[in-house]
Amino acid sequence: MLSLTAFTVNAQMKDCKMGAMNCAFKKSDKMLEGTVSLTKATDTKATWTINPTVGYFVTNRVAVGLSAQLGETADVKTINVGAFARCYFMNIGQHAHVFSQLGVASNSTTDAGVKTTSTTAGLGLGANYFVSPKLALSMKVADLVSYANSGSNSTLTVGFEGVTNPFTTGSFGVLYKF
Repeated sequence: MLSLTAFTVNAQMKDCKMGAMNCAFKKSDKMLEGTVSLTKATDTKATWTINPTVGYFVTNRVAVGLSAQLGETADVKTINVGAFARCYFMNIGQHAHVFSQLGVASNSTTDAGVKTTSTTAGLGLGANYFVSPKLALSMKVADLVSYANSGSNSTLTVGFEGVTNPFTTGSFGVLYKF
């Protein structure tokens, strides 16, 4: 079964290199991706997050880029800035493309006037589903491997630690290819 999967993925990548119709990305394409969330309950302050990402394809399958996250929950304000490398390794039909992504970020959190900084890294999975040649719905699943360092404290997590369903911790967004 593993060899059949490897053969299928390899055949799809060869098609992609030859410019077949089922290849969503090509070298020098650019992407703009992001998520926005807002939660407001009665008698509470709104919780919001904006997460823009911009990337550049160095090959038909590999993109590098920058990401940011701005957010606020009650009295906690968060600003994250990071970089990522993304590899598309499998096409499912002509519209769905699965990727793995390695990301590193510098994080700043202010909680009731106290500022903390940390560094995080993660390796996770995601997918894009193209609804038009330039527009895709995007989904990122929880990281398979993650590392966080804040001062003298560090945490390494392997697997979906504490997550009974990885799809409940995923994020959904929109990707625009240009």
